[in-house]
Amino acid sequence: MTTGSGTIYVVGAAGHQGRAALDHLRARGLEAHALFDERDARQMRDPRWADPATRIARLDDPASVGRALHGAGALFLALEQPETGPAERLRQGKAVAEAAARAGLGHLVFVAAGGSDHHQLSCDVSSEVERRLRKLEVPTTVLRPATFMEEIPRYWLSRFGRELTLSTPFVAGNHLPLVALDDVGALAALALARPGELTGRTLAVAGDTRTPLQVAARLTTGLGEPVRYAEVQVEGVFVNQEATTPVHDIGWLRSLYPRLHTFNGWLEEGGGLELCRRAAGRSTARSAESAGRRQSTRTRAK
Repeated sequence: MTTGSGTIYVVGAAGHQGRAALDHLRARGLEAHALFDERDARQMRDPRWADPATRIARLDDPASVGRALHGAGALFLALEQPETGPAERLRQGKAVAEAAARAGLGHLVFVAAGGSDHHQLSCDVSSEVERRLRKLEVPTTVLRPATFMEEIPRYWLSRFGRELTLSTPFVAGNHLPLVALDDVGALAALALARPGELTGRTLAVAGDTRTPLQVAARLTTGLGEPVRYAEVQVEGVFVNQEATTPVHDIGWLRSLYPRLHTFNGWLEEGGGLELCRRAAGRSTARSAESAGRRQSTRTRAK
């Protein structure tokens, strides 16, 4: 079905946040389709994007984006194409903002980099894109996710020899806000479905707060073996040492979206524990390879 404001397009649909937003929009019965950058090879590889309503544009060209947005009522924007660096993401964000303003788009939901472990440059790019959207008076809702719970099995949890280690760039006792990726997509879909409530607002999104030591202790219980904690320095990572600042109104977010995951809920009901089991089963060589890929990615983003 199409809402009164028109079809919704999703920039970043092949990424984790965009895919979650697209799924939740469709689950609400809203007409939503992907909008890809013409240089994004992911849309060529996945048969899901064979949908004839999928649109292609050159995301750093406002005229090209404007043509792709013809007839659209709303847009979800997550600049998470892995091959692009901060400078290109900034060009894309500004071009999309300009095209959205020219098209008279009814609503745009922008997911900004805001987690405590994000790159400084990524946060700067997001802030600049947000400023451009506000200056152009595009009706916008901004979501600023905390650190994703999925970071734990993807990057933090590794087995070296017989020892299972949780390695993060945070002080062991820091109270770290966490959010499940799926919840970001769900809140984006909610904002797009109910624009009158959230347009013009910026939401700091988290579902729970845990210290690294508490995470390690909970994983020890869930995985049935000791998980050691180690604080490590990761090149290119911006760590907000004021992660304990209570900027997330988790109670209000849960009243808005009651299914917002706690850390325990993500482990037990959101598939998190299974992801952590898989991470715990990786060999030393595969864990080192994964760490190397993350290091390379973070270095490119500097």
